[in-house]
Amino acid sequence: MPRQSTGTEIRLNNIKGCLTPALTLLKELNDAFGPPFIQPIAHTIESLIDMVQNVKRNKDECAQLMENIHPVLYAIINLHLKAETVESLSPEMLDNIGKFMETLHKIYKFLGAQQDGNRIKHLFQNNEVQKQLQDCHAGLDHASEVFEVCKVISRPLWVNDIDVMKKTAQLMHKELLELIQTCSDTSTNSGMSSPKIFYGRQSEVESIMKMLNQESPRIAILGGGGMGKTSLAKAILHHPDTGAKFEHRFFVSSESATTSIELAALIGLHVGLNPGTNLTRPVVQSLSQKSSCLLILDNLETVWEPVQSRGGIEEFLSFLTEVKHLALLITMRGAERPSKVHWTHPFLLPLQPLSAEAAQQTFMDITDNAYAKEEIEQILQFTDNMPLAVDLIAHLSDYEGLSNVLARWQIERTSLLSLGYDRKSNMDVSISLSLSSPRVTPESKELLSLLSILPDGLSDGELVQYKLPIHNILSCKSALLATSLAYQDGNRRLQSLMPMREHVQKFLPPSLALVQYLRKRFYALLELYQKYNAEQLGPVINQITLNLANFHQVLQQGLYNHAPDLGITIHSISSLNSFYRLTARGYTGLLDSILPILPGLDDPQLQLHFIIEVLKSYAYYPSLDGEQFITQAQNMIEHINSPLLECKFYHAAGVYHAAGVYHAAGVYSHLCRSDMDQVMQFYEKALELSMLCQDTNEQCNALISIALLKYVTGDHCTAQAHIDEALQLSKSASNLFQEANALYIGALCSTYLGNFLQTIDDLHRGRIILGICGLAGGALDHTMAMQQGKIHFLKSEYAQARSIHSQIVAAVSPDQDADTHAISLLNIAHIDIICGDTMDMHHKLNQAKEIFNKLASPTETIYCNMTEADIELREKKFDLAKIRFQECLHSTWGTDNEVKSFCLERLADITAWPNSEWQFRWPVTYLGYAYKTKDNFALHKALLCLGDVFIINKNGKTAENLYVLVLEGFTKMDVHCSRAQCMIRLGDLANKQRHTAKAISLWQTARPLFEQSLQATDVTQIDVRLSAAEKCDQEALTTLAAPDQWLNTGSSEIQEIEIRPLFPECSVIRIFSDQHISMTPSFNFGPTKHFQTSVADVWFSPVLCKKNLNPKPDPRSSSVWGSGQKPILWPVKPLDTLQCCISSEMTAVFMCLVESKSLVLAIGLNMFTQVRENPEFAEPQTKPGGRFRSGSGLASVQNRTPATLAQTNWLGKIST
Repeated sequence: MPRQSTGTEIRLNNIKGCLTPALTLLKELNDAFGPPFIQPIAHTIESLIDMVQNVKRNKDECAQLMENIHPVLYAIINLHLKAETVESLSPEMLDNIGKFMETLHKIYKFLGAQQDGNRIKHLFQNNEVQKQLQDCHAGLDHASEVFEVCKVISRPLWVNDIDVMKKTAQLMHKELLELIQTCSDTSTNSGMSSPKIFYGRQSEVESIMKMLNQESPRIAILGGGGMGKTSLAKAILHHPDTGAKFEHRFFVSSESATTSIELAALIGLHVGLNPGTNLTRPVVQSLSQKSSCLLILDNLETVWEPVQSRGGIEEFLSFLTEVKHLALLITMRGAERPSKVHWTHPFLLPLQPLSAEAAQQTFMDITDNAYAKEEIEQILQFTDNMPLAVDLIAHLSDYEGLSNVLARWQIERTSLLSLGYDRKSNMDVSISLSLSSPRVTPESKELLSLLSILPDGLSDGELVQYKLPIHNILSCKSALLATSLAYQDGNRRLQSLMPMREHVQKFLPPSLALVQYLRKRFYALLELYQKYNAEQLGPVINQITLNLANFHQVLQQGLYNHAPDLGITIHSISSLNSFYRLTARGYTGLLDSILPILPGLDDPQLQLHFIIEVLKSYAYYPSLDGEQFITQAQNMIEHINSPLLECKFYHAAGVYHAAGVYHAAGVYSHLCRSDMDQVMQFYEKALELSMLCQDTNEQCNALISIALLKYVTGDHCTAQAHIDEALQLSKSASNLFQEANALYIGALCSTYLGNFLQTIDDLHRGRIILGICGLAGGALDHTMAMQQGKIHFLKSEYAQARSIHSQIVAAVSPDQDADTHAISLLNIAHIDIICGDTMDMHHKLNQAKEIFNKLASPTETIYCNMTEADIELREKKFDLAKIRFQECLHSTWGTDNEVKSFCLERLADITAWPNSEWQFRWPVTYLGYAYKTKDNFALHKALLCLGDVFIINKNGKTAENLYVLVLEGFTKMDVHCSRAQCMIRLGDLANKQRHTAKAISLWQTARPLFEQSLQATDVTQIDVRLSAAEKCDQEALTTLAAPDQWLNTGSSEIQEIEIRPLFPECSVIRIFSDQHISMTPSFNFGPTKHFQTSVADVWFSPVLCKKNLNPKPDPRSSSVWGSGQKPILWPVKPLDTLQCCISSEMTAVFMCLVESKSLVLAIGLNMFTQVRENPEFAEPQTKPGGRFRSGSGLASVQNRTPATLAQTNWLGKIST
């Protein structure tokens, strides 16, 4: 009768049916909109569905947790479906979703611990398990409350009715599809749209299009504010001839940039580059790699006009003009062009007001021809035919009527002139009239006033998300768009033009309360980024990136003494600077603005927060005196009772002092020992304080930092111990990202220790965790993948290594991460060199060199040089190779271990160089380097090279000992090619000593290792060796048939010798005589000299000895014969069969002394053979490859497995 499922098992099986529809919805929601946390939540749920089916303990608790998850999932999905816009969830609500994600990670760790059925282990961990379970339930209860689960679906349904849950999922799926369709219908492409009404600029358009047909055109559109420079640039962008000529077209608004580096970052964002500290050269490189390009920089004057940034902008423009196939078009207010650029002649004159006809046509198109020509001419005379003023007045007339606008014009103009504001007076009057329109409500004016300090504008989602205290804000947005006081850019962000912003800032500035409220919203967004390590927050990172200029403007306004929210402002600037650091943008200049007001702050905790961020930014902010800040902070700490803040300070101080330590590439620091000790003291103090305040995240940070310091100083074992502790803490806290980070550092340590299996396991686990966190394909994931490729390379698993690097090259384009892309290309070239694949080798190397040259990266350029040296060495260009290797060593000595190890390994390899070019000092230098760095792999490589030196010096015994030692190490590390190289050398030594069978065994074992390593040349060389040895053995075996090769100690005469093949590795020699045979092969002369004579031990079966031999020999000490000795014959009584084994390192001889008149000998080569007569004899008790021990009744020879023993079981029966 089949086993009935228990209630718990039924619950566990039902869980998959409930969660799968929700999982599908999550994936579709993520694919459509990519909201924060949804991807890691989906990945975690997917893992939980698989895990829950395999739990062995606490099944009821696991089932309860899983049943409480899916109603929360539906509530979160419903939250996104009901939001006003898909990106409008507030930072507070996103924080709640982040907390639920952390709860899922805790459940993941809890279920993982229940996979182990070890009762004793769980008995000791019971308290910990209960604590984890309580945390999981508390997190789910909090999620149910904040997401109002009961309003979405009632509890009885989610527990008992799977069909109802599926119907709910179907309804939500329908809503999601409708939402996706709605967003698709209202979306536009990311480029700037073409101006719908555009008159009066035909001559300028024709002139610009002619210039664009020239080689490398450089064009500047100049003119006053509101003259239509941006509209003209848009018209050029969308001109049919432009699309036909330029495959790539980029429109970049420069208003949000304050430096050349920020301008490069903006361009990088448009061309698809990842953020970086300085994207100047990567931008130029990216544009160089594209075909024909048009780059439009709009409103460039905002970043060019300040004297402090002008030089950098002009230098950057000069770099851009190096790209010959790049057409550069800029718009600037004024009549002056930037220098250092050869602008195309003839220059385009600054834009003038529209002609009367163009202005009238523009007005009529907007008002739909509602007024007579005379009326239009009357109103337009007040606009000076400036395009922006014409546009504003036309929209105003269309709504209010022309007569009303004319009446209000004089009143508004008089008011403005009385304020002394007469510059561009007609423009300001036009704006003021639009602002006083009945359509523009007070709330609309508040929104416009806020836009005046937001160069990046606001998206629809942000308008809702920030919950600004502006009533009916979306209607206000519509009013501003209808009156042309604002517009939507290519990213559908609500913005106002520069002239408009200037006017509003002067006459209608935003209220202090409104700006303070917005600062709080920015603070909440930045804190959300800080809290979740930014790793699961791709959409939030994008939102911050699109608001960088807004952050600068709003935070700058809050930086003054006694500002009511100065604390929030400084915290926000610190968080913004952290964003700059972590996204490789450098640092924000707002830090400089804090310095003047820092002494006046009466809040020491706030000062300490600022100092911590400054110390962490030291690499980007070298002008600051870090020691002064550290001293100042240490004085403050005495008055601050905050162990957590103190812990963060000491950790930051350690980071500042360890700024010269670059751990990722295994680079030695230039710091002296006292500096290292000071760094360690700071980190240990941070660890002590983190333990005091029981903050596991800071504990992990401190432990990982200590481990990194130990790693770069060569103390890999201690580093691994600290990483193990960090792993335990991160697991207990269910901090998956911290765990993945610790696993990566642990993998680096394991690599140096030669524990490659542990390294592979750590990297595999780390990448699985990153996938669960939604970080697959991110920076850390690619770093781990590259380390996996390195391990496979070190193990000489070149096919796997090449596959990994090929995947990275395909996944990471040069525009996204040029350095990672090029390094993987270089690694592929390395592998192709080693495997002899010259077809693609040079192409990959040249690609990498081109990228590194454009990045101006000296270290990576050295990597290319040492690769070229390796090619020259293999092409036997020894002089060039030696010079290049030595240059690489000289340029990186004391800094880059990767380069030193690579070059020393090749310089130390005597087999790669002719005697005239090789020097003894290199193996010794390599050995010293390996010992100093404690690099286990390099140490064994160096010993292998040293063994070759002893061979040259005819010290074979020492060389053999070294090879055996190295073979043992590489076997433990599972390094295939190096193992095979040791075996070849040992086999050659054995062959030279006439131990042919041993040599053959070693060569045959090495052959598949070389095949696995794709070393075809080495495989061929082994085949040559084996062929020669086989020929020699066959000749020797054939000559054994001659009677004079046998030593007969009795009176019998040999009548016949028969040789029969048993199997390829063994032949049987049968000797017939007229009497009892008592003879052995002569080990002193003839062809048998190929057999070893010095070691020939005999083991007797104790069973047979007891039955058939008298006296009984001592099987441990008896030697039937040895070197140069005659055989010692035991008295033989009548017996059925006597078996013994004569074994040597070269071959095995099985001798059967039988009552009949024949002797059977089995000559086996490279075999592990069993001979037995009766089934009652004891079975062998040896391990494969081991030697026979007394008591087993059998004799064994190395390198045979038990599977082959049965092949010779019949041998004893021949003798009857």
